[in-house]
Amino acid sequence: MNFFWKNRTFLPSPFLVREDVNVFHDKLHQSGWGRLRAAKTYLILIISIIMPQLSAVAAALHVNDFTFSHLGLTDGLNSQRIFSLKQTDDGAVWLTTQSFVARYNGVSIENFNLEGNTGEYNCFVQSADNSVLQVFDAGGRIYEYNPEQNHFDVVADVAVFFKHDNQLNDVYKDGDIYWLAMSDGVYMLRNGKIVTVGSKIYASCIIRGPKGILLFGTRQGVKSLSRNHKALISYLPYDVVSGHYDADTKQLWLGTYEQGLIIADGKGVCTSMDGIPHHPVRSIVDYDSNTMLVGVDGFGVYQASRLSSAKNKASLLFNANEGEHGVLHGNGIYAVLVDAWKDIFIGSYSGGVDIARPIGNTITIYRHQRNKQTLINDHVNCVAQLSSSALAMGTDGGISVLNLITGEWRHIAQNIVVLSLCPKPDGGGLLAATYGDGVCEISAKGEVRKLYGTAVLEDDHVHDLLFDRKGHLWIGCQDAKLVEVTQGKFRHYPVDNVKSLALLPDGRIAVGTIKGLYIVTPGQKKVKELPYFSSNPNNVNRCVLDLFIHDERYIDIATDGGGLYVYDLRTGNCRQFTMENGLPSNTVTSVTQDNLGRLWFATNGGLSFAHPDSLDKITNVNYHYGLHREYSRGAAFNMQNGNLLFGSIEGAVVVNPYYVQKRNYTAGLRFTGISCDDDNPEQFNEQVAKMLAERKLKLSYQQRTFELYIESINLRYQFDIAYQYKVGNDSWSPLSTQQYIRFVNLEPGTHHLTVRAVSKANHIVLDEQKLVIIIGQPWWRSWWMWCVYISLIVLLFYGALWTYGLHTRYMRLVVSALERDNEKNTAKSRLEQERAKSHVSTNNEIQLDGNKDGDAATGEKQNAAFVDTVTKLLLNHISDSEFTIDRLCKEMAMSRTMFYVKLKSYTGKSPQEFIRIVRLERAAVLLRSGHKVGNVAEEVGFDNAKYFSTAFKKYFGVSPSKYR
Repeated sequence: MNFFWKNRTFLPSPFLVREDVNVFHDKLHQSGWGRLRAAKTYLILIISIIMPQLSAVAAALHVNDFTFSHLGLTDGLNSQRIFSLKQTDDGAVWLTTQSFVARYNGVSIENFNLEGNTGEYNCFVQSADNSVLQVFDAGGRIYEYNPEQNHFDVVADVAVFFKHDNQLNDVYKDGDIYWLAMSDGVYMLRNGKIVTVGSKIYASCIIRGPKGILLFGTRQGVKSLSRNHKALISYLPYDVVSGHYDADTKQLWLGTYEQGLIIADGKGVCTSMDGIPHHPVRSIVDYDSNTMLVGVDGFGVYQASRLSSAKNKASLLFNANEGEHGVLHGNGIYAVLVDAWKDIFIGSYSGGVDIARPIGNTITIYRHQRNKQTLINDHVNCVAQLSSSALAMGTDGGISVLNLITGEWRHIAQNIVVLSLCPKPDGGGLLAATYGDGVCEISAKGEVRKLYGTAVLEDDHVHDLLFDRKGHLWIGCQDAKLVEVTQGKFRHYPVDNVKSLALLPDGRIAVGTIKGLYIVTPGQKKVKELPYFSSNPNNVNRCVLDLFIHDERYIDIATDGGGLYVYDLRTGNCRQFTMENGLPSNTVTSVTQDNLGRLWFATNGGLSFAHPDSLDKITNVNYHYGLHREYSRGAAFNMQNGNLLFGSIEGAVVVNPYYVQKRNYTAGLRFTGISCDDDNPEQFNEQVAKMLAERKLKLSYQQRTFELYIESINLRYQFDIAYQYKVGNDSWSPLSTQQYIRFVNLEPGTHHLTVRAVSKANHIVLDEQKLVIIIGQPWWRSWWMWCVYISLIVLLFYGALWTYGLHTRYMRLVVSALERDNEKNTAKSRLEQERAKSHVSTNNEIQLDGNKDGDAATGEKQNAAFVDTVTKLLLNHISDSEFTIDRLCKEMAMSRTMFYVKLKSYTGKSPQEFIRIVRLERAAVLLRSGHKVGNVAEEVGFDNAKYFSTAFKKYFGVSPSKYR
């Protein structure tokens, strides 16, 4: 039977509750005293069970328990109007705005546009599981996130089922069923068909009750489903706009539109939560086992106890108004989310997202806040505990005294820069070392009196105070000698520029200055310098900022830039520890020791600790939120309750050392996608998602320039997470907080990429992932192109052979044609001569013989003239290395082929050989004339002197240098 249906008759109004009480009262009288005694016994038994629980009152949350940050337009949001929040299994927080959906991974915000979105509002679909992420808008569209494509797809459109405007207000997904809360009723959508469950009602929200029972908050009251899920049954008369079922206490928390917060218990009794404004309650979430958070539109975030034994009254936690609770950017709260690390995300109608990170037992931060009762000044220089309940902090603006029980602040010595606080041995107040006001005495009532000034100290700039075993006061000044005050007398020691004082186990005083460390024996004016150094006495940092004695044997010397020196008083040995050993910075400002025996080192770059027996392994704890800051000199203090307080330039930080260990958080690393040029991005993204899941990324040669996106989410410690990568056996890249790796023109082939998420504070590897990246070969280096190349080479080879053969045949034809022409001319000449012989006389025969010789001589002259012309042209351009055969043929007005044939027939040399011979012969002439070899090569047209020497030696048999 439906749980709420069984009890619904007890719930409609408070009057029915009173009637039930009256009926019970009448029946009690009718049953007689026996039953009364039994009832009394039963009541006593119940009280005995409940009373122990009444003492277990939940500790209320306070603004000081959190640190705050904000997400707005400047951080990447497209709109500051937030309607809903949701965290997915990967740790990311999703939020819906007026027109977009956004994802926040602790570093950046990614906005998603919804296709066809109405722009009124978007909210997340409730679901029985978190296997899918879905969003709906007011117009009736339901979208589902596609992680492979990294966008939202429309999976349903409710508006097509209605002919009129019907606003979608809430959606609950149960398997393949969508339950819809709309402006004119409640509907069930399944397999593309819609069924009316309740009509003519304005449904605002859907609440999942015990065992998956669904309740619908409407303007006509809270409705529950009938047994057959085909109708609605009235359950409560309230106009409910939000709800939450507390499975631990079996209570139903209902946020109404104008009646505040209503709580219904398992017995059907409704109560109104006091302290909640009667305005729309938009969000109800449980924070822890004790506290429920309630977001009220227009008023902020309230807290209420989940315990039935607690007082039924809520209290304001955060708002955007002036005052103690004013930490938000908007009061119109629409969504509150508590993430996996107990961070509170608060989405408002106009103020974006505010994030409240709990400080808890790990740290507490005291900061100055204007117009509030807080620290008087953020620059905290020193700390002193006056009692178990009173803590004094010296700042640049005076002294702030905090009552640790009531949380009240009291400010004294205002406008005085206090550098050191020293409680008087008799408990009668404090002495304050000030910068410019000497030593001031502060009574138990807070009255301030200047005790010592320049008349005694010679300098009003006092850095440290110390009472020794005899109760003598030691005063260390900036530009004056060290002073010992004993019974109204003053003794000066030759030590100045004092920064820190420490009492040694044997009663001597250790004095840290900007010039080194000195040991002073009370009563003896002779001061001894302590030569601390680790290995090289000439390489030591002598600017001491703070001194601390541990184990009554070791002096911890904090220096400005040289790290930490630890000096052994017994052996005289000294060790140095720097950032290489784990310090956040080499400027160590203060040292203290916790009750666990660990030494704590405050620096100008954060906080760290180490065990005294393993100081070479210092643990950087800057991964804790709020600890990475610049700490003040000498402002470390071990409180009576075991907590440690450190002063900084940004307030005071209280650390519970029991909760601070080497590393207490994890963060998985994953690949989220890549970005590169692709013609089909949707198909490509789907392929990339599958390849990244298989840890093997295959890309084409055109995609060898790309960005690989990575992320490691832990929203509590996100600021401490950085990334490194290496390819193959290369060295690791520098630490970077960028959540992507850019590759430019990655070489074709297989690359093994290793990426790891690292803690910036102590360089511990949080997670490591590997990815094989395969870049394809370019098309001109593919196997089929190699086949083409080989085929072309074979074709070129055979083509060259064929061309050579063709040229040879052509040359033979040309030569044979010339020979035939010569033979014809010769035969013709002979024939003419024979004819002439028959008609002329002997004298004439002699004359003809003379003509014959003349013709031969004429042919030889023509040949010589041709060669001379070629030679002259070559000599005219002898120094021009670019005077080629083509230019020579052009000068001779002949084709290349005819020129080749003619020169070859006249000289027996090819044009190339002939040109080289002319150049070499000219070179020989110049060498004999005394020209230098290098100059000769250039003058005869050889660009390369080495080639000239080789050619010359091959032609003449000796090198140019020996030819002379």
